[in-house]
Amino acid sequence: MSLPLVVWPACFVVVCRDMIDGMRMDLVKSRYETYDELYEYCYRVAGTVALMSMPVMGVDPAYKGPLEPVYRAALALGTANQLTNILRDVGEDLQTRNRIYLPLDELAQYGIAEKDLVAGMYSPTTGRMDERWQRFMSFQIDRAQQLFADAEAGVDLLDQKARWPVWSALILYRQILDAIEANGYDNFTQRAYVPKWRKFASLPLAFSKAAMPQLNPNYKKMMAVRR
Repeated sequence: MSLPLVVWPACFVVVCRDMIDGMRMDLVKSRYETYDELYEYCYRVAGTVALMSMPVMGVDPAYKGPLEPVYRAALALGTANQLTNILRDVGEDLQTRNRIYLPLDELAQYGIAEKDLVAGMYSPTTGRMDERWQRFMSFQIDRAQQLFADAEAGVDLLDQKARWPVWSALILYRQILDAIEANGYDNFTQRAYVPKWRKFASLPLAFSKAAMPQLNPNYKKMMAVRR
């Protein structure tokens, strides 16, 4: 069941303009002082796409509750995906584009300056990434994982035909975060990726989650909600 635009919680035109503004941000902005600033960027370039996809994917006809949780989950997934891209591409963005898509105030809290990023955050004494960077990245990954968890709450409310591809994207993007950790948080000289065999191996899990949403312990509670 696709959703007509009239049921959108926000104006379709506004969301489209927000996405275009996100593209423009890359022309004029290369640093982000706070997470709030970065979140605005993530919303504009990825969250908007998730919101615009919702009327295409549709909601489970059996769900009679409010649509806001579904849209919030879509927004969380779009934001989580973009944050994952950012964490994966730190070195590439800095070295080839002179862009830092990380909150500068949070970097400062971990004692990390821009010159440290340019140097690559490698500790010659340990042979690993600097401990400050490891702690910083662990914090950022935890934030992205929480957004993925927020997104999970709404995937099972999507139309049955849409659930499998969305679950697949969610699971695969989470595995990129796992790959960053497996690389010792080195996102300067190594690119975190999910090998093809693991992608294919994840599809049955995504299918089972999509086909049997009742396995979600909160599913019955969500389906019982009425508008």
